[in-house]
Amino acid sequence: MKTKFSGILTLLLAFVVQLTFAQEKTVSGIISDDSGLPLPGATVIVKGTTTGTSSDFDGNFSIRVNQGATLVFSFVGYITKEVVVGASNSINVTLSEDSAVLEEVVITAFGTGDRNARETVYANQTVNSEDLLSTPSKNALEALRGKTAGVRLSTGSGSVGASTRIVLRGEGSLTGNNNALIVVDGIAIDNSSTRGGDGASTTGYSDFGNRFNDINPDDIESVTILKGPSATSLYGSRGASGVVLITTKSGKKGEKLRINYTSSTSMETAIINLQRQSKFGQGYDNLHLDSGENWSWGPALDGVDRPWTSPIDSDGDGSLEALVRPYSAVRNQLQDFFNTGYTKTNSVNISGTTDGFSYFASYGNTNQTGILDNTYYKRNNLSFNASAKLSDRLQSDFKVSYANVRQNTAQEGSRAFEGNNAYAMAVQSPVNIPFTELRDYQSPFHGINGYWGSYSSVNPYYILNEYGNEANIDNLLANASLTYEIISGLSLTGRFGGNIVSTQTEVWTPTFTPAEQLVWTDDLQIATRNSKHSSLGEYINYTDRLLNLDATVLLNYTKELNEDFKLNASAGYNFFQRETKSLTGSSVGGLVVDGVYNLANSVQNPLSSMYKSKYRIYGLLANASIGYKNAAFLEFSARNDWSSTLPTGNNSFLYGAVGASVIFTDLLDIKNDVLNYGKIRGSYGTSGKDAGIYQLNSYFVGNPGIVDLGDYALFFPKNGVPGFTIGNSIGNPGLKPELTTTYEVGADLGFFNNKVNISYTYYHSSHEDQIVTINLPRSTGYTQTISNIGEMTNKGHELTLSLKPLNGVVEDLNFELFGTYTKNINEVVKISDEQDELNIGTFGFAAGTTIDVVAKEGLPFGTYKGNNYQTNAQGQVIVDANTGLPLYTAERQFLGSYQPDFLMSFGANVNYKGFGFRVLVDMKEGGYFASQSKYMTEFNGTAVNTTIYNREPYIYPNSVADNGDGTFSENTVQITEQDFYTNYNPADATFLIDASYVKLREVELSYTLPKKFLENTFITNARLAIYGKNLKFWLPDENKYADPEVNGPALTGNAQGIETTQTPSSRSLGLNIQLSF
Repeated sequence: MKTKFSGILTLLLAFVVQLTFAQEKTVSGIISDDSGLPLPGATVIVKGTTTGTSSDFDGNFSIRVNQGATLVFSFVGYITKEVVVGASNSINVTLSEDSAVLEEVVITAFGTGDRNARETVYANQTVNSEDLLSTPSKNALEALRGKTAGVRLSTGSGSVGASTRIVLRGEGSLTGNNNALIVVDGIAIDNSSTRGGDGASTTGYSDFGNRFNDINPDDIESVTILKGPSATSLYGSRGASGVVLITTKSGKKGEKLRINYTSSTSMETAIINLQRQSKFGQGYDNLHLDSGENWSWGPALDGVDRPWTSPIDSDGDGSLEALVRPYSAVRNQLQDFFNTGYTKTNSVNISGTTDGFSYFASYGNTNQTGILDNTYYKRNNLSFNASAKLSDRLQSDFKVSYANVRQNTAQEGSRAFEGNNAYAMAVQSPVNIPFTELRDYQSPFHGINGYWGSYSSVNPYYILNEYGNEANIDNLLANASLTYEIISGLSLTGRFGGNIVSTQTEVWTPTFTPAEQLVWTDDLQIATRNSKHSSLGEYINYTDRLLNLDATVLLNYTKELNEDFKLNASAGYNFFQRETKSLTGSSVGGLVVDGVYNLANSVQNPLSSMYKSKYRIYGLLANASIGYKNAAFLEFSARNDWSSTLPTGNNSFLYGAVGASVIFTDLLDIKNDVLNYGKIRGSYGTSGKDAGIYQLNSYFVGNPGIVDLGDYALFFPKNGVPGFTIGNSIGNPGLKPELTTTYEVGADLGFFNNKVNISYTYYHSSHEDQIVTINLPRSTGYTQTISNIGEMTNKGHELTLSLKPLNGVVEDLNFELFGTYTKNINEVVKISDEQDELNIGTFGFAAGTTIDVVAKEGLPFGTYKGNNYQTNAQGQVIVDANTGLPLYTAERQFLGSYQPDFLMSFGANVNYKGFGFRVLVDMKEGGYFASQSKYMTEFNGTAVNTTIYNREPYIYPNSVADNGDGTFSENTVQITEQDFYTNYNPADATFLIDASYVKLREVELSYTLPKKFLENTFITNARLAIYGKNLKFWLPDENKYADPEVNGPALTGNAQGIETTQTPSSRSLGLNIQLSF
């Protein structure tokens, strides 16, 4: 009886349990993304069944399900998530984007349609806004560093708002523009740089940046890099150097009203790579003191208190006073010259969608104070865009953005004497000068008369605070489009846009005349000196207006031919016009009234010049692609351009491309646990590049200058008589377009369910019929002409890698390792039948010390040329038997180039339960830069290598004397460091420095608040992060001078790899907060 009762009880309990677990109930909740945005249309399936539902417009879902069942949540482009149904009737799910999915959408040329990445037949790389701004940046181009393969970036200096040069797959034009074309929402923008001052690498130049700087990075949705003709041919000759496609943010489909706010603040400190000796102080030799001398070839530092400023009557009592300090090296001397800079950025945007209408509006503000006194960069951005479905067939889009930039920068350059370059003045100072005391430049001891320097004779803080380099820039970009669906699959799009940039710069120098200087010499004796320079004052006003107009009409057709084949085709017309107008006015003979910076204040009639230009190009374009089973694709594209800069009979040129790709894992139905995605691709194409403006004919110059006398000048009109002269360049009416032919092959592979993703590309480009400026002998009466000559090639490898080894192993953990590798081999194949070398730029460090940047047949573009030391077969340096100093080579030598051996980056991105960590390391191997800082500091005795022999006589290492009979004898003649660096100019080759580096580019630690903390608040997402940029450098031992990434004075031009004591780069630490409402 007991046994029967126990069995009945067991069956009853089992029945109750079964009823409990089998009880069906309604479960509801919200499906959203990581930022709290609802995901409409997300799928909810009961695992193992066909029962399911999808979320509504607000991300809400509701489903009848048994307790204990598993719900599977999925959404396109997001990682699928499974949740077991428990006792609760409410389940809120957050889905994370799957960045490993290889089938993401990419932006293609001219809005021919966003395309699935699997359909592209060429290499492309897209950086989304999250990766682009992994740490906040005020410049989106700078934010690209280390995040894409095949991209080489350099910056003009570390000053506020400096220019950035971007080159894709190496330089392809010998003397033309090698920067990539920047396209924002289908409209090409002006990205030229603006400079002020004399424009020379010695006397000084101001870098007011290029116009991509004006874009608010927080408005950018993605950046896509297009590098080969198959990708860029539809952009015509303007895209011959590659294209950077910028897509700005807009209202997202299904999104309700949403407000995002981002704020960051950071502090920047100068990175000083220039190492200085700390053994010897002021003086022209090691026996004599001189308080006015900028050389550090003086006596050994002994720490004894001595006067260091010029003796002056500071208080009017008739006696002379001076400041006193120990005669010793100042610790962190150059670091103390700089300030701590601060950057604050705030950005707010509002977006949403309602009834077929989407909108996005934003405001951004950037306020930066530089690391140099009185330098600043202030930018305000406004943007608005809207998209409306006007009818079932008609769609309209409108975008407009406006930026205003105000900045005051510092002049760059190397010459401390008579120049406007404050940092050069600091570099040329002896090691015992305390810059912290010089900051009070209005003190009588540090003013025009009391300042210590006799040669570097103006207090650098006076230069920074009283000289001016101001710019006011307005940048308006707008476009509007209409798309009409004629029939199903056939649509017509018309787009019109414009970019208007107005720039005004003002550069001025104050008036001053120093009194006769008194200096301290040996035994505190006082001597007089009149070597300080004076200034009559100068004012230069530059106004420029640029207008770009861009119009495109495009017919798009998409057709499913059958269940296997799909056709996409486009054809259209594109028109582009650029107009520029600039006016420059400058004072002549100084200023009448000191401190009044106006052209009417010029002593002589001010000099003015005007420049106007108009350029126009239009083209017909077509593109067609055929897909087979969504796994094999064949694409053709072509464009014919007509350019206003080519001769009438030769201004039409046709080019095109063909490419194919196969996703073999789909086509061959390959399914295994190792290779889950495999795609091979290849393409071949040509692209043309037209000539620069006004190169077909010789032209006249109106009212030219007669002679420049420094502060004064003679020019036409003279005594009321105007004058014209033929320009220095002979035009060439027979010019034809440059031609670039490129082929590339590559593969995209995914392994272990996309835990390992690899993309590889090999490319080869040949650039022919180069439009080149050729120097002419003066006997011709001209200095240059233009001709189609030259051939240059680029070939190389690009690799990107993403590893997610723990994907799916640890719940809520996203762990990614990533990296890029780029190797480009550049070669100048031919210049012409008459010459094998072309000068790109010449930079004079001093009289007798110049370095040329050249294009030489058989060598890379950007090869340096200068003298070197003679050596014998054993590599020993041959010296003059009488002086012991090295002998120069009879001819100037080719010394290496600025082309790197390879570029590489790697990093990690970790997210776990709201915590995030990201690190990015960026490196360059190989290439050289020419360091004027090395020359200047060796000459004035402050360089660390000027004390290797403790200023004692020595024999030049590894040197021999030539016996004249083919034999050599050991050198026994001693020299001194001062004699070597001041009376004898070291060979040009010694100023070339290995440009390799490894940089800890970015580090960020973040925390995103859990959604439960934000319930019942108006905040939907909150994220806080601390970050650092450029926190650590690793440089070659020989580089004790400068950051190899800082280049000028060519700014974005071709003569790169020249360092002229530019403002150094900075490391920054900051705090960032992001809120969504």
